[in-house]
Amino acid sequence: MSHIKKTHRKYKKGRIPKRYFILAGLLIVACGLGAWFFYEVLFSKPAEIWYESKAPEGSVISLPKDDAPHQAKIEWWYYNGHLRTESGKQYSFHYTVFLINGLMSHTVVHASFNDYQTGRHYTDQHRFGGNPSTGLVNRFDFVLGDWLMKGQNGIDQLKVSNPEFNFDLNLANTLPPVFHGNKGIISMSLAGDSYYYSRTRMAITGSVKTGNKTEAVKGTAWFDHQWGDFSTGHLAYDWFSLQLDDGADIMIYNLRDTANKPTVSTVSYTQNGITEILPNTDFTLTPGATWLSDKTGIAYPIEWTITIPKKHIAVTTRCIIDNSEFDAKLTTYNIYWEGAVKVKGSHTGLGFMELNGYPVKH
Repeated sequence: MSHIKKTHRKYKKGRIPKRYFILAGLLIVACGLGAWFFYEVLFSKPAEIWYESKAPEGSVISLPKDDAPHQAKIEWWYYNGHLRTESGKQYSFHYTVFLINGLMSHTVVHASFNDYQTGRHYTDQHRFGGNPSTGLVNRFDFVLGDWLMKGQNGIDQLKVSNPEFNFDLNLANTLPPVFHGNKGIISMSLAGDSYYYSRTRMAITGSVKTGNKTEAVKGTAWFDHQWGDFSTGHLAYDWFSLQLDDGADIMIYNLRDTANKPTVSTVSYTQNGITEILPNTDFTLTPGATWLSDKTGIAYPIEWTITIPKKHIAVTTRCIIDNSEFDAKLTTYNIYWEGAVKVKGSHTGLGFMELNGYPVKH
């Protein structure tokens, strides 16, 4: 640490040398430039620079207290869901709020909507300055223009408004929350650790609008909340949330380094309110058929074989809409695949899959 020698001088009362006014002015300008510089660094650079936060080891999650935002540099609230109308139409969606806290707070939202009748995959994204949920206790409440995400102890509301799709959904938790990893803290190898819990089956009621038609829907959602000292720029990953028809809920994450080598893989298996954390020796995850994006040239494995012998599970997951790519270069500076899957084999069910970090094919 450097030391600054202090110099004291006496001046007549009421008289301050002009150079002190000049120095004060320069400090004000410097602060302004500094704020601009940190804004550019935090919010205009690649994901690996701003996508970080802090999660002390040995802590446990307490709900509903930890539904609220934390003093972390990165945090997100995530939902996916499967919807059905009375007439039998089917849809699915995902909706995420990212909160980045640096010198200034910044909020990013991503949403996608799949129309199974037409095969269309819609996406939208926005960035906002500030944190709309500052100072809240036991809850989160993000009002972002025409978009809304709010929740408290498993009673949540989601709204997304877009020229091509809208949804207005109320959610209610039906099962105890699931704490992943070690009492709610997961290790992501060199990328760091993260707090992580889920509400794996939330009942949905509400409405969706496509074109000029609004219809009532019901369905089931999966909710994730994560925050911690991790940097996803160091990793690629495959992530699954599966809701099996026998009542079991499965979360899988398979982390890979920048050379595409596996680093950490784990399963959270929950049934009848009991969660087991299974290491990679207790399951296999094998990619199958791929889909090639005409837009980005990225090939995504959209079919996977999953086996968990101790649970007598041997299933195949297959995406419902192949083109579920999300180009987020405008907001989080990355491109990923996010969409609904069907589960077939020894067990049946529905789920969601997120694929991130696959290389562009030249």
